Amino acid sequence: MGKPLVSYVLTAYNIEAFIEESVKCAFAQTYENLEIILSDDHSTDKTFDIMKQMAAEYQGSHKVVLNRNEQNLGITKHMNKCYLEMAQGDIIIAAHGDDISIPERTDICVNFLLEHPDYTAVSMSLEAVDENGKRLTTNLHDAVVAEEKHCDFTTGGNIPAPSRAFYKKVMTTFGPLNDDCPTEDELITFRALMLGKNALLPQVGVYYRKHKGSNSNPEFFDRFPLEKILKQQNDDMLKAIELGLITDEQRAQKYRKLEKAMHIRKRYRKYYADRSVKNLMALIKPHDVDLRAKLHYIKGHIKNRKA
Repeated sequence: MGKPLVSYVLTAYNIEAFIEESVKCAFAQTYENLEIILSDDHSTDKTFDIMKQMAAEYQGSHKVVLNRNEQNLGITKHMNKCYLEMAQGDIIIAAHGDDISIPERTDICVNFLLEHPDYTAVSMSLEAVDENGKRLTTNLHDAVVAEEKHCDFTTGGNIPAPSRAFYKKVMTTFGPLNDDCPTEDELITFRALMLGKNALLPQVGVYYRKHKGSNSNPEFFDRFPLEKILKQQNDDMLKAIELGLITDEQRAQKYRKLEKAMHIRKRYRKYYADRSVKNLMALIKPHDVDLRAKLHYIKGHIKNRKA
């Protein structure tokens, strides 16, 4: 029996300086039964022109689908379109137009999912690099584990989005994300955990590029209101109850944990914006942060101050 069709979905918006390398990574994937979707969210720079030229010149064996949205849809609507409408594969490899993926990434992730039928998503470890692809001296944005990390709906967890592979059913089961939901990042993980287990693998598969336009920069936090993310999670849990995936009691318990985490994340965002001792103390002083988390934040603060 042959390997399933997989969709390598590379999304981009106004990243002309990095898109060529990311497209080359897509074309270099070693997995054979692969469609590559290059989707631009109506960039105002040369991002789409570069994608279009590279697609026209590509002579490899992979099927290439080129798309440019007629207007800028924003992150969530763009992902809804790519994952629900455009992707034809059973498994989706999520790729961002400013990141660097190793050629074996698709092979490794697909093989893991096929060998572990109770898993719905998997990520590879990722390391952060700067605009020139040089390894960053701090590990603030790294997601590297020494051994496989596993999570389910009960334990929770959020595997890295830039190196994630997931079954398309994660999206089709729940339908499109809300129009006002600011991101697909942790929501896809959350949905995947209601359908099965998730894993993070130790091998580095993606180099996550940090630059002045990165959405994770503090000046862009307002673009991602946590209340709307929480609402999407609750909406998805209500859908999961209808489908018999979870109980209302599980939803209530999870919602309380998510709401608590949201308040901690708000304080963390404030700390992360300047990494001052004052905001560090405001982050760790309240009783809603356990001792292990407090030590984690303190160690991270000391390490990044030395870097």
